[in-house]
Amino acid sequence: MSKLVNLNTISDTDQIDKILDADLMIFEDVQGSKILVGWDGEKFTIKPKSLSSEPINLVDLAMQNYYNAAFDYFNSLDKRVKSLLNKKWWYVFEYFSDNQPANISYTRTPKNGLVLTSIIKGRDYNYTIEELDEYSRLFDVDPLPIIFKGRLSQKTKEAIKYFLNTSENDLEYVFGEKSFAFFFYKILNPNTQNSFLMEDEFQNNLEKLIIRTPDSQTTFAILNPLYKKISDNGSTEFVEIYTLILINFLSFCQSVDLKRIKIDAQNREEAYISLICKLFNVYMTEVKRDVMDFEFTIPHFFNKDKFKINRELISDLATKNIISQDPKIEYIFKVVLGSFNRKKKKPIGVFNNNTLNLFNNFVDTIEARVDEYLNKKSELELTKKGLLDFSDYFDIKYDTDSQGQVYPDVYKEFEKGADEKSKKDKSVKGFDFSEKKP
Repeated sequence: MSKLVNLNTISDTDQIDKILDADLMIFEDVQGSKILVGWDGEKFTIKPKSLSSEPINLVDLAMQNYYNAAFDYFNSLDKRVKSLLNKKWWYVFEYFSDNQPANISYTRTPKNGLVLTSIIKGRDYNYTIEELDEYSRLFDVDPLPIIFKGRLSQKTKEAIKYFLNTSENDLEYVFGEKSFAFFFYKILNPNTQNSFLMEDEFQNNLEKLIIRTPDSQTTFAILNPLYKKISDNGSTEFVEIYTLILINFLSFCQSVDLKRIKIDAQNREEAYISLICKLFNVYMTEVKRDVMDFEFTIPHFFNKDKFKINRELISDLATKNIISQDPKIEYIFKVVLGSFNRKKKKPIGVFNNNTLNLFNNFVDTIEARVDEYLNKKSELELTKKGLLDFSDYFDIKYDTDSQGQVYPDVYKEFEKGADEKSKKDKSVKGFDFSEKKP
């Protein structure tokens, strides 16, 4: 993707003039959840945030309801649409599970909850506005919200430079009761009566506008100095509670023989979910009273249905019954389910280096138990079909599903919050970390 440069920080007036004199495309930066969608001729693959991310898998879908609508929608597309999709391209969307997927609250959601913003061909963001319009019609979604396309008038250029040279304190007087969005929509497209995804009004908390020039590898942003984030997922309190939950569950599992846990599944992701459910059921018989007595604040985002457990993908009836008893129990299960399928990179919260090593070793143990189950399951199935002579059986390679994490990867969000705090000793009360017998 092209480099993004903050136009607000460029002090060279000649450079500003050169940028504003070019053919420009200016559009609103839409705050949804970025997803990349690929079609290989048989199935859709959805990745969060970037091409380097792992695809969203069954575990990700089970630990929240957030991406359900997107998966349902793409899989509902008819054969005609699928036949017209390029199998080597990635289509980049802003996804809306509701009208506030990030830090901005809108008054409506886009068509089918999706805005097509770009196309990746190979590894490069390479597309035209005409292609975005064509494929947004094909997908039946909203296209990138273009405010202006062409060459700016002298009056408009002067207004933009006036904004860039106004201090943050003075902008409140410039805007008055209006907003950043109102100011720029009106100077760029005076006939507009509302900004994108707003009903008869302009967004009062728009973060930035994006400017693209046809021949440049650089994209420019005009930032709103009055923009305010409303997310608080990375607070120290949540970091400590999150890691405390992991340590307590990890402490319990040290005394459990995973080979004695019965798994019932058809593939790797189902096997992981099944194993975690069985462990969680036994765990809760040991610590339920402590959990109910443990006072902690559940993160605000978890109160929204889109971030709660997707119970349709949890087949273990005992687990469903347990997590339905109290929101705290459901939150603990969400933390556990979404954490033990991948290793962690660094200590945060009440994690230290020793705890981190113990955690990562247990992730290996879980993976080995899942591998053992899948191998035995495959042996049994092949034996039933008469396809395997065990005297000749030495090694069979198995395809594995991806192990990727979603908006939001809780551990990574907490890492960000933890990095902003100074390191100090902490004493967190609540759980008894003594080893429990299953």
